[in-house]
Amino acid sequence: MDDWSGDVAQVAEWDAELEELLRQVGDVFPRADLRRRAKACVRGLLGPVSRKNGWQLAEYAGWRRPDGQQHLLDRAKWDVDELRDRVRRYALDGLADSAGGVLVIDETGFAKKGKTSVGVARQFTGSLGGVFPCQIGVFAAWATTRGATLVDREIYLPQVWTGDRERCAAAQVPETVGFATKPRLAEKMIDRILPGLPENTWLAADEVYGRDGGFRSFAESRQLPYVVNVSSAQTVLPRPGWRRIDKLAAAADDSEWQLIEADPSQTGSRWWQWWVRRIADPEEPVGSAVRGQPWPSRWMIARRRPETPDDLDYYLAWGPAGTPPEHLAHVAGARWRVEDAIKLGKHQCGLADYEVRHWHGWYRHITLSMLAAAFLAVQAATDDADAPAPLREALSGDEPDEEPKGGSTRTSSAPNSSSPTPRPRSASSLRSSTRRPHPSTVGRPRTVVVTLATTSPGRRQRAPSQTPDSRTRPELQLKG
Repeated sequence: MDDWSGDVAQVAEWDAELEELLRQVGDVFPRADLRRRAKACVRGLLGPVSRKNGWQLAEYAGWRRPDGQQHLLDRAKWDVDELRDRVRRYALDGLADSAGGVLVIDETGFAKKGKTSVGVARQFTGSLGGVFPCQIGVFAAWATTRGATLVDREIYLPQVWTGDRERCAAAQVPETVGFATKPRLAEKMIDRILPGLPENTWLAADEVYGRDGGFRSFAESRQLPYVVNVSSAQTVLPRPGWRRIDKLAAAADDSEWQLIEADPSQTGSRWWQWWVRRIADPEEPVGSAVRGQPWPSRWMIARRRPETPDDLDYYLAWGPAGTPPEHLAHVAGARWRVEDAIKLGKHQCGLADYEVRHWHGWYRHITLSMLAAAFLAVQAATDDADAPAPLREALSGDEPDEEPKGGSTRTSSAPNSSSPTPRPRSASSLRSSTRRPHPSTVGRPRTVVVTLATTSPGRRQRAPSQTPDSRTRPELQLKG
C-alpha cells in the first residue's frame, strides 16, 4: 500500500479538525510537555513516515533523539485507559448511523523477535500465516454503514508468560493479570463498550470466539444479539440425537437455500447462497413471549458460493425473533470490517511499528495509534469524496489484512443508494459526545457495508416481533 507522501496537502486541510481532537483529549496528559509529545506522536502516526517507531517519529517531529517519545510510552504518568474510552466515544459518535452498527471482535499478530517483549511467544497468527514468534492483540472494532475503526484492545498473554511471574514482572505486567483466553479478553472489552452502544447493535466474531460456548452465553446474558462463525464440526440437537452442522446443511434441499447479495466488503461473486434454520431453545417459554415481548430466536446458518457449493462457511446466531435471513447475512458480512480497521491501523497509523517491550508501552502505543486511525475513519466518513486515495483504498475493503479463515477473499462494490444520510456535526466535547458529519456531506454517504434494521427504543433484547420468515424452522437445539 502507498504511503501518504503524495497527500500531505490534504492532511493539512484537516489540520483544524485534528487540532480540535487533540485539544479534547489533551487533559489526559497532565503536563504540558506530555501534551506536546502526544500531539507530535499522533501527527507523526498520521504523517508520511515510512516506519513509525520512536526514532522516525522523533525525526519527523524535529527532535534529535527519541528519548521524549520513549518517556511518553514508558515512564510518564498518564491514563491510557481514559484515552481509550475517549477514542471509543469519538468513534461511536463520529461513525454513528440511524441504521445501527456491528461490534466486531478479532485478533491480529505482531511479529517480534526475542523473549522479553510482553506476550511474545511462538503462536499461530493468521496475519502472518502460521506459527511465528509474535504478540497477539485482541481488538474490538465499531462498524457502521459509514466506516469502521478499532475501539478497544487487549494483549493476549500465553500461559508460558502468566506461569512465569518473574518474566511478567520484568515486562511490568501488573500482578493482578493472570491467564485469560481470547474469548475472555473479548468479554472484558464488550463489558466496557456495551453501555455506550445503541440499542440496535449486533455482535460479530470469527470462529475463535464463535466456537466458545461461554462466549455465546456471555453475549446472550448481556442481551447482545450476534452472528458468529463456527466450525463444520459444531453440533446441534435435531431430536433425537446430536448432529453436526455441516451434515445438516449437506442434507438440506436446494429449495432451502436463499440467494442474498453480498455486502461490499464480501468477496468473490456478488451473491452467496444462504441456508438459515431456526434452532429450538429449550428455555423458550410456552407462547414464545415474556411480558408481551418476543423470546429471542437461535439460528444455524451455512453460506456458499453458487459456483463452489462444496466450500461452505458456518455460523450460529441469536437475536430478536423474526429477524429475516437478509439481516443475519448482513451482520455476518460485517465481520470483515474489523479487517479493514486493522489494515488502516497497520498500514497508515503505525499500529505494528512499535519498539516497546513493556506492558504499559504496548497499550500506550496501540491506543495512540487507535486515536490516529479513528480520526482518519471519521474524517473519511465525513468527507469521503475528498479523502486522499491511499485512505480511500485503506477503507475500501479491497485487501484483507488477514487471509479469511473460511478461505474467502474480498472485493468492494458500489455504494447503496438507500444508505442513510449522515448526521450534522457539532463541536461538543469528547467527554459527552463528539463531532458529527459536516452538513456539506449530506447526500454523499459512504459505501454501505451492512444494512441493519432499527429496533424500537428500550431494552436491546426485547425488539418488536417480526413475522418469522417461512424458510426458518424451529426444530433444532444447540450443543456447546
